[in-house]
Amino acid sequence: MLRGLKAGEDAPVKLAILGALRSIAEKNDAIAVAQHSYALLPCLKDENILVQRKVSALYRVLAEEGAAAMVARDVTSIMHCFESTQASNSSLSAPLEALAAIACAGEGAAVARVVERLLIGLRDPRPKIRCGTCTTMAAIGRGGAKELLGYLGLVEDPEAIANAGTLFEMLVCVALDDKDETVRLAAADALRCLPEADPDTCDETRQRFPKLVERVRKLYSGYAKGETEEILLNALGITTGEACVICQDPLHLDGGPLELRCGHIFHKKCCESWIEWVKRCNRTPSCPLCRAHIFDAWGKINK
Repeated sequence: MLRGLKAGEDAPVKLAILGALRSIAEKNDAIAVAQHSYALLPCLKDENILVQRKVSALYRVLAEEGAAAMVARDVTSIMHCFESTQASNSSLSAPLEALAAIACAGEGAAVARVVERLLIGLRDPRPKIRCGTCTTMAAIGRGGAKELLGYLGLVEDPEAIANAGTLFEMLVCVALDDKDETVRLAAADALRCLPEADPDTCDETRQRFPKLVERVRKLYSGYAKGETEEILLNALGITTGEACVICQDPLHLDGGPLELRCGHIFHKKCCESWIEWVKRCNRTPSCPLCRAHIFDAWGKINK
């Protein structure tokens, strides 16, 4: 049956064989099929787009059915299949699904070898391909290559999105700027699989990417409007916190918070303005919330 997959065979024959192999793999015989994955390689380069889609889907099934380690050796060929469909403007999502399945099954390091080539998918005009690209990168991180991703993804292509220099920067830009909400969420989800998004390294991340931090802060003003925004704020270590009851802006903005003796917290600048206004009214400065007297550093009433 495998001989029917050789180059030159009719497409209907190949499609029928690939369908039969998928049925075999789905009936607990994925290992048996994966042992002969070399016979599938010609189909990844087939001129018929349906054959390419069918064989890519078969690779996904093999990975999901426990043969990921065996088909991981074909990652480069699967990536080439995706690139060839990009070049012909047909852009198959099936190769991306296959790569994501292989990575999710614990072979993230194998798929990480092609992550820089994978970035081309972020420039595809179709949201489904851009989303699939982000999902695949997230799968690489979850598949055991999280730390490895910290050293990959350096973009040398001048046409790369927003001229981002690292994978982290590129994904943040996609999460901020993509026109499709699903793509933005997928990019943000992929961010969580990068070393830079670890809570323990957030301080270092903010210092490393000050422009991104400033963009996110200005765009959301400390308030997360949805899951994508919440992920971005967490990835960059930007805490939303409570709002100052005087100006209603987040407490981490405008110079930071000031806690009064009564326990209520406001912006230091807002509190100082409040005290000045109360003094002009010839009243004793007090907390805007509970009216407790405001004390100075020596414990005396601030008059």
